[in-house]
Amino acid sequence: MAEEVNIPYKKENIIKCLCPTCPVQEHSTCAKEKMMNYQDLLQSEDDPKPEEYPGMYCTNGKAVCKDLDTEKNCICNECMVYKEFELENAQPNFLFCGNGKLKNRIFSFLISCFLYF
Repeated sequence: MAEEVNIPYKKENIIKCLCPTCPVQEHSTCAKEKMMNYQDLLQSEDDPKPEEYPGMYCTNGKAVCKDLDTEKNCICNECMVYKEFELENAQPNFLFCGNGKLKNRIFSFLISCFLYF
């Protein structure tokens, strides 16, 4: 069984997002250019558009920047958004910038029951 999970794309979650510090984006010129406007985006009354912010891929889908190095170690599992929304049981469950946005999550209860028996 799977449940649909919607992670709100809002400043509260954007601030928690680790994507901009991820080794996958470390040498991305595109991501660096987008991060130059980060403070302005956060001070705005509106939430930034997904194409303006190099992150929150778990909710927005694959990265707009095409110069990411998806061979580097992904740090999704260290992110507060990842932990808060229990994305370890999600599909996909890492490298959202390359694999696309979260589609669903297997019920944790069912996994626990399966592992117990």
